[in-house]
Amino acid sequence: MFYELSQLAVGNLLRARARLIMTSGGVLVGTSAVILLLALTFGLQRAAEASIGSSTALTDMQVFADGPVFGPNGQVSDEDDERPKLDLETISAFYQIPGVALVIPTVMLQGQGPLMVDELQGYASIMGIDPALIPYLGIEAEVGGLALERGQALAGAFTGDYFNDSEASGENFEPIAVNLYEQPPSLEIYPTSGEGGNNREIDLNITGVLLEGTSFDYTILMHIQDVIALNEWSTGNRFDPDTFVYDQVTVRASGRETAADVAQAIRDLGFNVGDMGEYLKQLNGYFNAMRLILGGVGGVALLVAAFGVANTMTMAILERTKEIGLMKAIGATDRDVLTVFLIEAGLVGFFGGVAGIATSLFLQNVINRAVANMPQDGGGGVAFLPINPAQLGGNLIVIPPELMLFAVLLATGVGVGAGLYPALRAANLTPVIALKQE
Repeated sequence: MFYELSQLAVGNLLRARARLIMTSGGVLVGTSAVILLLALTFGLQRAAEASIGSSTALTDMQVFADGPVFGPNGQVSDEDDERPKLDLETISAFYQIPGVALVIPTVMLQGQGPLMVDELQGYASIMGIDPALIPYLGIEAEVGGLALERGQALAGAFTGDYFNDSEASGENFEPIAVNLYEQPPSLEIYPTSGEGGNNREIDLNITGVLLEGTSFDYTILMHIQDVIALNEWSTGNRFDPDTFVYDQVTVRASGRETAADVAQAIRDLGFNVGDMGEYLKQLNGYFNAMRLILGGVGGVALLVAAFGVANTMTMAILERTKEIGLMKAIGATDRDVLTVFLIEAGLVGFFGGVAGIATSLFLQNVINRAVANMPQDGGGGVAFLPINPAQLGGNLIVIPPELMLFAVLLATGVGVGAGLYPALRAANLTPVIALKQE
């Protein structure tokens, strides 16, 4: 029965093709507005996440221990012994947390001085790391390799970009780029024990320069045992594995889905965690709010289209009153009449929604091509927009499949909702009165 009623509804619509096209056109405009405005937020969100960096930036978290507690006399308080520390036992505990893929403990060089290349000097963080972890860091060498044996070092991408002439005055400062792979620097180290003594100078054997885009862009990596030995000299404290603590630990979650749970588990152990989780939460909240606002703007266009559908269906009832009376006279129930008109209204919305998707996909292609081909300034961005096409990947407008499905269902629902009142009027017509209508 429903099939026959659907055939009747389609036939009724095809009798007034011009009206169907114009009414569906209103739904097309509203659907396109909803799709494109929401698709814009998806594209901007993707660009914002791309600006964060590599995928590891979303799963890596920096773990810090609270600083020491000092008593009234300036000495470390006994309370400090009860605070959690980044020791070997803690590293083992981190590995037991569900969702942890990798734990990267590091030691920072104490008493670090400038890097020297002939008369040029520069600065970079010196970090000691276990060379066995290098393959898991997600880094690649732009020059040289990733070897990190005792006496070797790896330079971050930008560690050689900001050297200056040590004899030049501050007014004449100009950064000078140095190729640290071809011109290995020497490193000056100061004693920090307070007992004085001469500074120490060591030559760094740079075996590779890393590709940019990692957290080590401004860092020089050394073998962790080398850094521990230099810290012994600088501080005057002998290395004791029972009391040794790391300066910083990076914990990598197995995925973005587990990162928040891992961070909370580490906080429950008493440590401070610096991760992208809170930032991503705020970012997602911002774009969700933007979708509600822009979706509401597009919804206004759909609301206008709904009035058009309601008007069309009302006019159809007035024109077909006698036909409705005839249907009821030969046995059609109120439910049958209601179904026919609701199907007609739903089809108007459906056709408009499908046409809106096709229009949106066409405009998506046009807009994305236009943005990708826009003239760019020297910094790689678009001259008159706060957008870098490289971050967008040529996709300012992103229409996911679920958005297209949502748009069709929404347009169909709007059509059915707009046609409900006219359909009820048609269903409630008395056959005798309807047949008397001219």
